[in-house]
Amino acid sequence: MQEIADICGISKGSLYIYFKSKEDLLLTILQYYFQHIEDQITLIEEDACLSSTEKFTREIEIKLGHYIENQEFYRLQGQELSGLSDKSIYRYLHQQNIAQIKWLEQSLIKIYGDQIKPYAADGAFLLMGMIKQYMELIVAKKLPLNIETVVQFLMVQMDFIMKGQLNHHVEPLINEKLWSVYLEEAGEEKVHPLELIKEIKNQLKTLSISESQKKEAVQSLTIMEQELMSMKPRTAILKGMLRNLEPIHLLKEMRVKLADSLQMAESESKI
Repeated sequence: MQEIADICGISKGSLYIYFKSKEDLLLTILQYYFQHIEDQITLIEEDACLSSTEKFTREIEIKLGHYIENQEFYRLQGQELSGLSDKSIYRYLHQQNIAQIKWLEQSLIKIYGDQIKPYAADGAFLLMGMIKQYMELIVAKKLPLNIETVVQFLMVQMDFIMKGQLNHHVEPLINEKLWSVYLEEAGEEKVHPLELIKEIKNQLKTLSISESQKKEAVQSLTIMEQELMSMKPRTAILKGMLRNLEPIHLLKEMRVKLADSLQMAESESKI
């Protein structure tokens, strides 16, 4: 903290005005980093010229590219967190891991259709495992493998796996019941507001409301994201943007969750 204060040209006491502890600063860094990746993913998702497979491929390339380029960041997660007293960091990283698995599962369904749903969870775990192994070859073993080539290879393998399970009527290991149990246990931890905002943005795309309502809602959510990424988020701004979502009754459940996550939950009548 002293080194950071020196670089910023402020006293260590002044730094603690913005971050109450080393752990608080670290959590903010993690949130900023993952949000930076999600912003790039969002741009890909909004590209109407790309197919679901092309979007998925590019998004994996982005994530793996970040992994390779930011090894210190990932080593930090593995080596520096064991002695921290603030459990919110562990919870946040756990939520990120769960979000990755859910993202893989939903992406496979988008590519192969509803017929693949019984096998999507298994496919997500298999793909995650393959990605980790090839990343180890590139990062730890220094093998000269190109990211784009690896991702294209993995997509071909997943095509064999997913279609093969359909053709041979393989019994899924992670059936619907086990998948529900997995997500239920994962959901016991409080979800970070940035994750909920991302979910709401995705939900907005499917709602039958006017384009003007969607646009205003997205603008409000984006302002909330920017505010949450600032050193001192302003409660009045967050409450105001949350209130802008009230006219969209289909978002009520998610809005209540977001309010709770922001620790601004009010009585049901007020919300």
